[in-house]
Amino acid sequence: MKRLTIKKLIVISQSESRSLEVPFEDGLNIILGGNKTGKSSIIKSIFTTLGCECKSVEADWKKLISSYLLFFNYGEKRLCIVRQGKKFQIFEYSDYAYVCLIETEKFHEYSNCLMDILEINMPCVSRDGNQFNVTPPLLFRFQYIDQDHGWNKIAESFSNAAYVKNWKQNTNKYVCGYLGDTYYKLQTQKEQQMLIKNDKKKELNYNQNFVSRISSALTQIKEVESFDGVTTKLETLLAESEKLRNMQFSVKAEMTVLENDIYINQYKLHIAEHNLAETQKDIEYAMNQGDKLVCPICGAIYANGLVEQLNITSDYAHCEKLIEELENSISDSTAKLKDLQKKYKSVLLEIQSIEQQIQNSQELLSYSLFYKNKGQYELYESCNAQLESIQKEIDSCTSEIACIDEKINEQKSKERSKSIRTDIENFCRQLADAINLPKTFIQLKDFVQVINRTGSETPRLVYMYQSALYLYNLERTSSPFNFYIVDTPNQQGQDADNLESIFKSLELLLSNRGQVIVGSERETGMEQKANKVIRLTEKRRCLNNKNYNEHLEILEELQKAAIAWIKSCNTERNKN
Repeated sequence: MKRLTIKKLIVISQSESRSLEVPFEDGLNIILGGNKTGKSSIIKSIFTTLGCECKSVEADWKKLISSYLLFFNYGEKRLCIVRQGKKFQIFEYSDYAYVCLIETEKFHEYSNCLMDILEINMPCVSRDGNQFNVTPPLLFRFQYIDQDHGWNKIAESFSNAAYVKNWKQNTNKYVCGYLGDTYYKLQTQKEQQMLIKNDKKKELNYNQNFVSRISSALTQIKEVESFDGVTTKLETLLAESEKLRNMQFSVKAEMTVLENDIYINQYKLHIAEHNLAETQKDIEYAMNQGDKLVCPICGAIYANGLVEQLNITSDYAHCEKLIEELENSISDSTAKLKDLQKKYKSVLLEIQSIEQQIQNSQELLSYSLFYKNKGQYELYESCNAQLESIQKEIDSCTSEIACIDEKINEQKSKERSKSIRTDIENFCRQLADAINLPKTFIQLKDFVQVINRTGSETPRLVYMYQSALYLYNLERTSSPFNFYIVDTPNQQGQDADNLESIFKSLELLLSNRGQVIVGSERETGMEQKANKVIRLTEKRRCLNNKNYNEHLEILEELQKAAIAWIKSCNTERNKN
């Protein structure tokens, strides 16, 4: 049975030459410390090391700590994560040596390595479409109730989770095991079979086309009396193609001339229509003047007798006649252009048809020579046999996909969903009794408690559900969800009765099969039953220089192992 157990946390401040080591045991661990003694900062540091960005971390603490070291076990493996700024390192260790597994500043590279160690495969997709395995802030969101942000909403203490698409719904179903490792392994198997099937389909289509062409060629070869006949036909087709190409060029030239004529006449028509409109304005203006006409633009005086008015009218008639001639010319040219376009299209189709015949004749000669020397049916029969083999592989993939679908549907069955929901609700009832919460408040949606209450009932609902989920996961054969960290609210922000009921419920969380870490400002009443009690007394002085040199030595040993790993990677890369 593989469980995740935190063994110790070391935080180092090289700027102050101070450090702190916090050991943990199986079962219940209690960290006691008043306000500003570093209790919450220590708890947050566990998740900071894992790559979970808590929404609220004291700025002084972030500046102070240069290195985070988290030692933990998973099954038989003894592991350590080191975080320095954006750099993550993972080590496996024994009593004698550290072995570096990865060093990277790329969060998803680190995350993928950690998930491989935990044997977790839950594909996720970011909002911009990138695919990757589940990350620590998604995986461990239910394992922490944060003092500042964890008591009003369930499992929303980390800030680096929202960029993942459907992050709540997917992790809700994964953490409770409804759509767990088995489901995602089946999905991966299905995707692999689908890829194989699609590749085989492409191969089948390619071979079918090839066999069809061979079959057609074989049929044509039987009808060929001699190669000379095919050659003569090919020469005739090439001559005819050349003739049609010349005709195509000639028709295109005529079309170009007509298009130019139409364009020029349309331009002339535009000018004539404009002059006609201006002449109409001149006539109207002259009719409204006396024998003398004063130019409205320059002020010049012109005679405006009958003769002058008739001249203007004559200009108008000439414009109308010119417009009519241009319109007729454009109409005639357009009709001729349409006829030429039809002719051009017809010639083009003939060319395409002849070129296809040319290609067929050339292929026929090629196939004929091939089959004359190699045998007409050997390749054809071989390809047909290959088609049958490929089809059998496709049928096998189809059958395998259907079997996987059945198993996936079993994972998603209503009966299984109901069973998991019932189990979680039963643990919720135990917690509800312990913290004096009416059982009627228990309401799961998507396997998660609905928060629809206000006041002191909200934090109790959060605590009830996340504690119940922890207890539920303890019953599962293997999972990394067997640790649970609760940082109780400040006493100023919480009534005494509420805290008292939470402390009493710790009786349910004593099992050594899991690990619970509780941070509190006051005694819980469970210190005698806890396997580990850490007491912090000095404000802003939880770091000390007592073990600083020893911690630096550990860090140096880890860094030597990291350097050896980098050299090994570079050597391997150079070989390749």
